[in-house]
Amino acid sequence: MPHRLLRRLVLAGAIATLLAIASGGLVTATMSGAACPGWPLCANGFDPQAGPAAWIAAGHRIAVLLAALLALLGAFVAWRARGLEPWARLPLLAAPLLGMLQTALGALIVQLRLFGAADVWHLALALLVLACQVVPLAVLAQPRAETGRQGGRAARDARRLRGLTWWTAGAAGVLALAFSARAATPVASAAALLPANAFGALAMAGVLASGTLWQTWRARRGDRLLVGMAALVAALIAAEGLVMFLPPAAAGLGVGLGAVVWSAALALAVLVARRQAPVAVVAPAPRAEARSERPSLISDYLSLTKPKVISLLLVTTLAAMYITEAGAPSLWLVFWTMVGGYLAAGGAGAINCAFDRDIDINMGRTSRRPVPSGRIAPRSAFIFGLILSLLAVVVLLVFTTPLAALFASLGIIYYALFYTRWLKRSTWQNIIIGGGAGAIPPLVGWTAVTGNVSLAAVVLFAIIFYWTPPHFWALALVKQKDYARAGVPMLPVVAGEAETRWQILVYSTLMVALTGLLTAIGAMGRVYLVAAALLGALFLRYAWNTWRRGDQASIWGLYKYSLLYLALLFAAMALDRAIVYGY
Repeated sequence: MPHRLLRRLVLAGAIATLLAIASGGLVTATMSGAACPGWPLCANGFDPQAGPAAWIAAGHRIAVLLAALLALLGAFVAWRARGLEPWARLPLLAAPLLGMLQTALGALIVQLRLFGAADVWHLALALLVLACQVVPLAVLAQPRAETGRQGGRAARDARRLRGLTWWTAGAAGVLALAFSARAATPVASAAALLPANAFGALAMAGVLASGTLWQTWRARRGDRLLVGMAALVAALIAAEGLVMFLPPAAAGLGVGLGAVVWSAALALAVLVARRQAPVAVVAPAPRAEARSERPSLISDYLSLTKPKVISLLLVTTLAAMYITEAGAPSLWLVFWTMVGGYLAAGGAGAINCAFDRDIDINMGRTSRRPVPSGRIAPRSAFIFGLILSLLAVVVLLVFTTPLAALFASLGIIYYALFYTRWLKRSTWQNIIIGGGAGAIPPLVGWTAVTGNVSLAAVVLFAIIFYWTPPHFWALALVKQKDYARAGVPMLPVVAGEAETRWQILVYSTLMVALTGLLTAIGAMGRVYLVAAALLGALFLRYAWNTWRRGDQASIWGLYKYSLLYLALLFAAMALDRAIVYGY
């Protein structure tokens, strides 16, 4: 049987499935399923005088029946077709099976009146049926091209684009399910607040679609089809965002539009994987050339946020959220707190890079950063950091608590201005006083959950405050020549190595003593106390060796362990509370 006929059948089946999904979303949003309680016919037969609800329910069931028949016909033709790729044949054979399962679930929903959460699972099966039709369509439309072997930047761009397209398709499916959940939730008026899950799904899909469009333009700008489809996916997601502000009954439209986005994103992912890239195949570059290759603009801006530093800050933020007296927070609260925390710390880091250009250019470990190397202008870095900082405050203010937003704002000002512009350049106590900036993230996490500050939260702040000097002075001992050349009055430059090693031991002792205070005030239990004692004893051993020996191995050992120590200490706090609360 010619593949042209198969393409037409599959296309008709996909359209019918889209109609079934859209009408199903309308049924859910208007609660019309109750108007036709029997299956497949209404309990007392279809009554045209029953009103719009009965017509909506009947129309949905007709669309489901049509989609099922076309899926069966498509599977039959695919089974008989010769030379059909497995990626076209197998999904088409699976489509009617999934369709029967989805129809059976729909019948149970009607018969047992399981309206609500069951509608989301009903839609999930329908989206799988649609995927089993869209993927073969894309495969039939685009025979696999032999692209040869690529190297260097072209190969990396191709891998990133493939990964982004599949992540975007997944986010589009989550977005459609989120709209189904919104449609299943009775809402009094259009002015009601949007559920956080729908808004979060929209934000995730929007970010991924934007990244896909950018990467498609960057890697495959000569392929008009791929660029156009990537732009279409981004535009459809933007349209989905507009639907969110329509009356609640329009959530049915959102479900249908979400299915269209899902289809387009899946088709784009398949086509990206199969179409010939319009770039020349190049041999792998020599290692020396690979090392000298300029980073991309995106990676440069990302490096301004200092992701390695932020990862530890987010660990302390996350752990603080799980040790409050309020119990385990919701996943959406955790998600938005992490987003706000990253934006806040990243914004402060970018502003720091803009202000510290004259220092960074004189230090070996920072001279290759985007600003001192000239790849990003200081003004651009400052504006970027300011935008991230403002977004952080907005995110935390909208999705968490005003107090969390306030602490994040204080942290940005503390680090980006107070520490960077004054303390770092004027006094050897810069790290002692400036340690407060890195100690604020636990307060953000704590107040995001509770909306208030307790004694335990203050102790968390104090632990990191006293952890910062031994951690950073260890690095300063190794890099003291760089700091001297840059004119930064770090303690080793001002007071010498011996005094710095002694101060490290003093502050390490104070910090370990503070960790036991959490148990003394009743905020932590025995599990944490044992872990804190063991971790603290090892920290003091590293500090003692640094003081007595002062060799590079001891100093580097302390610096590396200090990073692990803080992460494990806060993990022990979360474990202690998880055992107590049972989550």
